[in-house]
Amino acid sequence: EELRFAERLEVAIRITDAVWYAHQHGIAHLDLKPANILFTSTGSESNSDITPKIADWGLARMLLDHSKSVEALSPRYSAPEQVDSQTHGTPDNQTDLYQLGVIIYELLAGEHPFEGPTSQVMHSILHETPDPPSTHAREIPAELDEIILTALATEKADRQEAVVYLRDGLQ
Repeated sequence: EELRFAERLEVAIRITDAVWYAHQHGIAHLDLKPANILFTSTGSESNSDITPKIADWGLARMLLDHSKSVEALSPRYSAPEQVDSQTHGTPDNQTDLYQLGVIIYELLAGEHPFEGPTSQVMHSILHETPDPPSTHAREIPAELDEIILTALATEKADRQEAVVYLRDGLQ
């Protein structure tokens, strides 16, 4: 079933809330992607509440328990620092912020910010700014374009300072 824009935006806010909660407890996910977001539904069909749940914390757990290496990347949802850590620094909470930006872009615009084969997408992640999401979906206001594109900044320092600021912007 197709979600209305307001419902998709609410899902985005709830996902950022969940990641913010993890960050407050010292845990970065580092592998956020649509396949790791599950949905539960409560209530009756006429008054249903769709709740996103973030799954597959294995990569985060592995980093906590073992090392600083990131082997299990999902290239289409990787942040620049996961593609080239020598240039962009090590993955951290800002990595989750970037990955949330990709997911939210896709959720609201209906398109991935960078199209093409994996190698082209990885090059784009490092060297390009995606088109504003509103170019794919007219219902997205300019303010949301700015918020989402900030999360997708190549340099970690150019993104929101924390996921809570992304969430607040979406609200």
